[in-house]
Amino acid sequence: MFDYQIVISAFPALLQGLLTTVLVTAAAFVLATCLGSVLGAVSLSPRRALSRSAMGFLHVTRATPEMIAIFWAYYCLPILLGANLSGLTCGVLALGLIGGGYMAEIVRGGILAVDRGQWEAARSLAIPRPVIWFRVIAPQAVKKMLPAVVNYFTDLLKATTLLAGIGVGEVAYVAYLNGSASFRYLEPLTGVAILFFLLIFPLSVMARRLNAGGSGY
Repeated sequence: MFDYQIVISAFPALLQGLLTTVLVTAAAFVLATCLGSVLGAVSLSPRRALSRSAMGFLHVTRATPEMIAIFWAYYCLPILLGANLSGLTCGVLALGLIGGGYMAEIVRGGILAVDRGQWEAARSLAIPRPVIWFRVIAPQAVKKMLPAVVNYFTDLLKATTLLAGIGVGEVAYVAYLNGSASFRYLEPLTGVAILFFLLIFPLSVMARRLNAGGSGY
């Protein structure tokens, strides 16, 4: 039988784990966005060496399973850097770097989706190239990227549960510990499922609305 009292008693610990999950998601998202923005723009560079290097990084990150990246960062990165890194730091770096490849592809696609006539019109007016990028191209590209960015953020939020494999105290790991203490996993894991639903369902609805709204661009 499902015991609601176990869920209620575990709820404070689950909320604390959820806070860690949100912090990891936010940090990895910022890292992925910064890295992806640079790589996405560089991948469109007319300089072949730059564009090929960026595309190479995209292919490597998108072909690497997130769990492998997390384990590699946790067990190998401290050895290479000669420094002690926490599981939280390694997890954020792994998810951020992998996410950078996905965000770069989103940025690249958003820029390519901007009508070529926008570039030509801006150049015909002798507008400086940096101004074209930031005042003409970027605002339109961002609108086109938003649905994919929201979808990626949702996937990233779910991927944080993989950090339980290296002992990071996110919500799934907290639920596992709570279940192992009482040998009742049904209630705490169900509580985690409910929390993730409450977080992800609104984001899914937002992504669908953005996709519907973006069809007119």
